[in-house]
Amino acid sequence: MLKSYKIRDIEINNGLVLAPMSGVTSRPFRRLIKLYNQEHLGLVITEFISVEALTRNVQKSIEMMRFTEAERPFAIQIFGYDIERMVTAAHMVEQSGADIIDINCGCPAPKVVRKGGGCNLMREPNHLKEMIKAVRKAVSMPLTIKIRSGWDEKTKNALEIAKIAEGEGVEALAVHGRTRAQLYRGDADWNLVADVANSLKIPVLGSGDVCDRKSAEERLKYGIAGIFVGRGALANPLIFKDIATNSKTDIKSSPSMAIEIVEKYKSLLQEDFHDVACVGKIKQLSSQMCRGFPWRKEILVAKNLPEIEQVIIKVKESINSNQTQLAA
Repeated sequence: MLKSYKIRDIEINNGLVLAPMSGVTSRPFRRLIKLYNQEHLGLVITEFISVEALTRNVQKSIEMMRFTEAERPFAIQIFGYDIERMVTAAHMVEQSGADIIDINCGCPAPKVVRKGGGCNLMREPNHLKEMIKAVRKAVSMPLTIKIRSGWDEKTKNALEIAKIAEGEGVEALAVHGRTRAQLYRGDADWNLVADVANSLKIPVLGSGDVCDRKSAEERLKYGIAGIFVGRGALANPLIFKDIATNSKTDIKSSPSMAIEIVEKYKSLLQEDFHDVACVGKIKQLSSQMCRGFPWRKEILVAKNLPEIEQVIIKVKESINSNQTQLAA
């Protein structure tokens, strides 16, 4: 079912990509997903990084570009409106040693589109064309973009934008089958994704509503090169392995696996973030992955990292006690 595809000479195994998610796909999360999926995950992408912040040397944004060799193939996604700053930021991405640079043309967040970035770029095809042309001229690394189906139901122009991108040297693109107006509500329009894929020569990936092997199989029938998986990786961090190997990891019936993942994520987070940030991100993962476990609420109401650590210890002790009783 699954096939690899190439972005220039970079092979993306199984066509599977960890989608960029703002506030989620930080370095610790990418490393966690890579760790549990290994060769079954073809590409990881950073959460989007503002070109305004990068070109002003905001340390937090520069840190967001950091990655480990284990994350390769690795793409950095940037967003913004100003072409000059986009070019400067592209140079910074190339200097970072990343494999691919991706321009976000699909984010629906008000704070992004108000400043002209994200999905707003689809409303200005001429400006976007000049932006892509300038970036393509400025860097030699592979260039990709991510778009939506359009701004709203009346202006679904994904195919127009995709053809512009291909004409200006973009080497692969992803289409999220929802409009900006939909945000993340309703069903993604995969027929539109298929129209784009069938009209271009470059690899086209689809995004939207892929949460397991079955939904991945259904989406791949649309003739796309591969799929982006975003929120599904929060609910099941082993989703890429499951899709690639036709298996089903039932985390809901495996408290030992769930708490192992939480503990590993905590460890990875502590390498990069201060304790307060670690708490928020652990809760973010646990709220999705740990549904159904009685101790999920204890993690979600924890006030600090030591309280979360105590929950982890208690859960592990309970699991060990139950296993000892079963063995007796």
